[in-house]
Amino acid sequence: MTELDKSAVLADVKLDLDIEDDLQNNLLLLLIRKVMDHFKLAYSVESVDEIFAFVIEDCTIKRFNRRGSEGAKAESIEGHSVTYDDAASEFEPYDDLIRSKLSLLETKERRGGIHIL
Repeated sequence: MTELDKSAVLADVKLDLDIEDDLQNNLLLLLIRKVMDHFKLAYSVESVDEIFAFVIEDCTIKRFNRRGSEGAKAESIEGHSVTYDDAASEFEPYDDLIRSKLSLLETKERRGGIHIL
């Protein structure tokens, strides 16, 4: 299991959001940390494997785009309507994939031993 590199996630998030300067790096790193902490808590893992980078990136971008209206469930301005997912269910679209992959990682990385007869 290779731990996720936050700087790589930051670079990908900035590329996806078309951010070319470093002015929002601290904010983005804070959001990345929060999403990673939520992931660890939700799936009872000590670290986030790099195979889940796309999940962390997508959830970070969603959180970034929700800034200023974090608590809103629905918003309507002059015919434009937006509904945000709850933060508690931010991993729901990926849940089956995450659980199956975590189960696979667990079975592959069990501690073992050698028995000599």
